[in-house]
Parts: sequence; structure tokens; C-alpha cells
Amino acid sequence: MVQIESARIQSDSYGARTQKVDTLVLHYTALDLESSLRVLRYRGVSAHYVLAPDGVAYKILNNDEVAWHAGVSMWRGKKLVNGRTIGVEIVNLDGNKNDYPQAQVAALVELCRVIISENPSITNANVVGHSDVAPKRKVDPGKNFPWKLLADQGVGLWPKLSSTTQIGTDSQIQALLEQCGYAKPHGYGKKGEAYVMVDDPAFPPPGVTDVVTVGTKDILKAFQLHYQPSSATGTPNLTTMRLLEGLAAAQ
Repeated sequence: MVQIESARIQSDSYGARTQKVDTLVLHYTALDLESSLRVLRYRGVSAHYVLAPDGVAYKILNNDEVAWHAGVSMWRGKKLVNGRTIGVEIVNLDGNKNDYPQAQVAALVELCRVIISENPSITNANVVGHSDVAPKRKVDPGKNFPWKLLADQGVGLWPKLSSTTQIGTDSQIQALLEQCGYAKPHGYGKKGEAYVMVDDPAFPPPGVTDVVTVGTKDILKAFQLHYQPSSATGTPNLTTMRLLEGLAAAQ
């Protein structure tokens, strides 16, 4: 069983839960353990757990509290996923360059099982990465994250390849992405010091600047980071299409 230590938050960077938890979001911290705990306990962001390289999990918030971990985000057609998610921050300086230690991965599987048992509305299709819910803006937990290994252990979903022989059009790909939970095309920008989501980047709300457009290519790249990391370019190939159709069929 995973070792869970209390590391109660010391700031007011969290809220009360008003929605049912139905999604688990995994991140990497981009910091060492000491810095991760300091930032997530004392600063303007938070998470429910921090998972150390040796496999020890530090519990910062309870399930009935909302962590500020995902930011501007969308999953299954709903914006701002913090209110219905559990956030786990995995200590890794860069999961696109560094592997995840075996002890940490084994503990993560156990921790996810604990979280899912406590929040039974979390389905395997809703065990996702930060990059899945915030395409283009975020890239964690990264190319080296062992999604298939987790799925093989019953945590998360790994698709069977479809038998298609054709790559779909952009509109067909976008429809499949949304069927799998990914966002529709959108944008995000800054309003004051905060990022906000923009439905139509061509017509941002008053006061929103530095708008970034997130299109189908960016959303497909997020899918590829999760299911086809060696080809995470945003350009589909036949394997991409087979994985995407397989995932859509498994929903």
C-alpha cells in the first residue's frame, strides 16, 4: 500500500467542493520535492497530493476541497475542471526528458486506486493528464509518462487499434477528439494577472489580451502526447487515426 503522509496546506489557495468528483488529473511538478511542497502548500496554487520520487505521497487537501491545479481547462465539454477533479502532482523536473522512477510509478498506481475508490465516479476514461485538459498551454505529465503501464494495471484507458485504412478530415478528427473528452477549438488569454478561456479567439471579451488560439492540431497533439508520444506533432498518421477511433469506441 502506498505510504501517505499528511502535508496540510498552509495557504488559502483552495475552495469548498460543490460538484461531484469525476476526473483525476496527473501533473509533473517541474520542481524538486522540497520546492514542490513549498509552492503547493504556501503559494497561489495547490493540489491534493504530491508524489515523491521514492513513492511517498504527501496529502495536501481532502477530497471535499477544490485544489487550484488545472487552471484554464476543459474536459468533456465543461470548462474549469478544478471543481470536479482530484489533482496529483508527481515530482519530476521534466517528464518530457526524464523517466519516472519505478518506485514512484508503482506508488502512483496504488495512489490512483485509493483516489478512485474514494471517488467512484472517476472512470478510467477520466484519468487524464494536465495536457489533456489544457491542450497547447500545458505539456505535463509528458512524453515519458507511462500511460500504458498504468492502464495495464487498471488505472486509465488504453485503446485497441481500429481497422481503419484512412486518415480522417480535420472535422472528423475533431469530432472524435470531443467524443473522447477533449476540448473543442478555443483560445485563452490574459485578463489582469489571470488566464481566462476564450470561446472565439477572433472576438475576445473586453479586457482580455495576448490571446492564444487552440485549434484541432493543438488538441490532437495533446491526444498524441498521451497515446502516441513518439509522434506528438499534431499531424495525424494512420496509427493516430486507429488509436483515436479505438479510444472513441471505448468511451
